[in-house]
Amino acid sequence: MKADMSEQEKEIMKYLEHNYCGAKMMKNESCQIRIARAIAAFKADPEVSSFVVFTEKFITEEGIFI
Repeated sequence: MKADMSEQEKEIMKYLEHNYCGAKMMKNESCQIRIARAIAAFKADPEVSSFVVFTEKFITEEGIFI
């Protein structure tokens, strides 16, 4: 998690990560992908184009779970 996240942002990230783990336990691949995308978007700089967020390079560098 980013060090500069507010408490509210940390709680949101925690929620997304828990949901991702639940989807993984249920072997629900489509939910895992959607939640991983939400995590990637949440971690991204709001100034960065949304087209950049879902590139393989961004996902690899950010350590997204897929």
